[in-house]
Amino acid sequence: MTFSPKLAAALFMPAAIGLLYQAVQPYPWPHRLLALALLLAIFEQAYMARVDLRNIEVVGLRLGDPRLKPFRRVVIWTVAGQLVGFYAAAAGYLGWGMATILLSVIGFNLAATLRLDPAGPQPIQAAGWRSRLAVLSLDAIALTLALLWIAQRYQGGVAAGMFTITVLYAAGKLVTYTKTLWRPASAVHVAHAAQEHPQAPQQN
Repeated sequence: MTFSPKLAAALFMPAAIGLLYQAVQPYPWPHRLLALALLLAIFEQAYMARVDLRNIEVVGLRLGDPRLKPFRRVVIWTVAGQLVGFYAAAAGYLGWGMATILLSVIGFNLAATLRLDPAGPQPIQAAGWRSRLAVLSLDAIALTLALLWIAQRYQGGVAAGMFTITVLYAAGKLVTYTKTLWRPASAVHVAHAAQEHPQAPQQN
């Protein structure tokens, strides 16, 4: 299985249309709010997928490190899992879609052993799951919310919680991207921030 960076990002877009449709339809407000949260998340995840795969290409051309091949497989399977989740959500299965997205991200954060920073002095850095405990904790909270939605419990609170997580996460990433733009020798990449994310659902 292979994805080019641009293709990986483009594959998210049809699902975004389905989420937008649900967000503007006269469904109960929790359904619309959760669809909106996932709609906000999908653009960030598409961007992350593109950046992560591009960074693997850039670092691979620079170093040719054999560790990049298994890492690329982990990234591709993570993106594939996210796509399945977003398309399920776009088809109306918001809870199952959200759970699939989060399981993909949790799987990445447990399986990935590298962090890439093409613009840094050490483009490849070791990074096991212990370095991602904060992210894994947030992912676990979000997964719990997804399971509550599937069980049809506290759906208003679940939708509000996921929307809040998504907005706060997007705001944090915006600050990080802004700082990166001011960094000298810009390759414009946040040091593997694309993979350490909560996914409202982080991933990529």
